[in-house]
Amino acid sequence: MAFDYAAAREKLLSMGACDRCLGRQFRGLFYGVDNGAVGSIVRKADSLAKAKKAKPGDVLLSKDCPLCAGHFMETRALAEKAAERLANLEFSSFLVGCKVEDALLNREEALWNDIGGENCEPLKKDLVRQIGLAVTELTGKDAEFAKPDVTVIADFTNSQLSFDIHPVFIYGEYRKLVRGIPQTRWPCRDCRGRGCRKCNFTGKMYQESVEELVAAPFLADTGAKGEKFHGSGREDIDATMLGWRPFVLELVSPVVRSLDWAAMAAKVNGTANGKVEVHALRPSSKDELVLLKEAKHDKSYEAFIECAAEPSDEAIAQVIALFTNKELEQRTPDRVAHRRADLVRKRMVYSVELARAGPLRLRAVIKAASGTYIKELISGDDGRTKPSFAELLGPCKCAELNVLEVHAVA
Repeated sequence: MAFDYAAAREKLLSMGACDRCLGRQFRGLFYGVDNGAVGSIVRKADSLAKAKKAKPGDVLLSKDCPLCAGHFMETRALAEKAAERLANLEFSSFLVGCKVEDALLNREEALWNDIGGENCEPLKKDLVRQIGLAVTELTGKDAEFAKPDVTVIADFTNSQLSFDIHPVFIYGEYRKLVRGIPQTRWPCRDCRGRGCRKCNFTGKMYQESVEELVAAPFLADTGAKGEKFHGSGREDIDATMLGWRPFVLELVSPVVRSLDWAAMAAKVNGTANGKVEVHALRPSSKDELVLLKEAKHDKSYEAFIECAAEPSDEAIAQVIALFTNKELEQRTPDRVAHRRADLVRKRMVYSVELARAGPLRLRAVIKAASGTYIKELISGDDGRTKPSFAELLGPCKCAELNVLEVHAVA
């Protein structure tokens, strides 16, 4: 439908539209002019030619406007309330969204079907702009559409505000220097984190984790409501992480966003009491988090192997030769079958160094692809991993495992 200025103007005036809603319907004909000013011009100009020459007058708003229900009279008060709440947060940028009654949106849609909508601006877009401009004026902070620090939602159905404080993402690398603690918080299997006698009412299988030791100082210093720890892979609970494993810590709804990275590393390392260390802390992002979780890092391990019988020099040499750029077939180990699909996975072992550490003990340094089960590479896991060290050395098992390095992605 072609837009008819005179017919659209007559329709809107007969409806009792306020100047902002009147101006919104002609916005495309008056680029760079505020909707309220456009409405004041259209109200007194009965043709487009006259309107193009007219000067704006006072802007008339009304709580009885059928297209906005007077919501444009509320924008300043809501912006002031938002600025007051935002004063308690550290933020650099914001975004405004809004919610209005479905009846207004339906009435606006019906109007566009009647007069044509090619020159019209939606109600919600103008309301958001008015609040956003006022918040910028009151706080000195700019609106940001892509990645704001906080989103303010103005609910015009009840004149209330809600705030979505966007997470802070922190990149770092950690070492786990003791055995017996998992990477992430592990809820009790019996009570699922609620607390029971088995877990001494802590809700946890293990009382400490890398996640909790790293996150605690950040939670204290930022006032965040919670956190999520995202590691680039994970080591077994009984293994140490002697190299540096990348991670991203996600802080949920933080009050403070700027951090002294050297000071935070010192706090984590001090409170972790030699169990965990971090370094290379810096700002991160959700995009980097996705890349971190998708990355497949080769890793180097140190394994101490206990053998049932003393292996021969020939057997040791055979292991070194066989596991040079050797592809494995590993069926999901029994020890993780409760949480992993029972599949046969192909993994590469790139190199093995193997030396005696006692009559029945060997020290191995193994470089393997991401996802390789090292303990099962050694023991064979009752034939679930083929080939294995045990096929050449005889019955043997991994007594100690240390991750030496998480290699950079090529």
